[in-house]
Amino acid sequence: MSIINRFLLLLLSLTGLALSGAVLAAALQVLPENIWLKQIHFALVQKETLVICAVALLICLKLLLAVFSRKAGEPSTSKGEYVIDAGPKGEVRVALEAMRSLADRMAREVHGVRDARVRIKAKNPKDGAASLSLDVDLSVGREADVSVVAKTLTERVQEHFRRTMALEDMPVNVVVSEVSDAEPEKKHRVV
Repeated sequence: MSIINRFLLLLLSLTGLALSGAVLAAALQVLPENIWLKQIHFALVQKETLVICAVALLICLKLLLAVFSRKAGEPSTSKGEYVIDAGPKGEVRVALEAMRSLADRMAREVHGVRDARVRIKAKNPKDGAASLSLDVDLSVGREADVSVVAKTLTERVQEHFRRTMALEDMPVNVVVSEVSDAEPEKKHRVV
């Protein structure tokens, strides 16, 4: 849900809460009947009441449409498993998190890469074969040639996935989000 829809839902929820409280107070006779009846009669003849009701109606319609709308394209996920091989004797599945972790380690091994964040997307269309894609967000050093880093990373990841999992031509989308002078973090091994 988008931030706009969340904000509209907040406004609608607070308005509903206030109205429910007022109706409950009137039903329990906490508010005297003559007071709330005068307020309702006064509000009904005001033009602002019509505008507020029209705005509330539009907000409700927008939120209702947001509930039933689907994003363009096919649904994708980054959790679960991906079927590598299926046959009459069974299936071979690999966890998407394991594939993401492997690609993350491979990205960090490329010369010039300071940091990497990898997201894996599995699309499961109803007809045809499922597909995988990798999105890699890199932080590289100033000395690195970005095009060489991206090409090297793409080739290594595709070759490794082709060799180990028989995945042909998996798209790898590389985005360089930062060029840094900082040295890569070295993980110390504790023995």
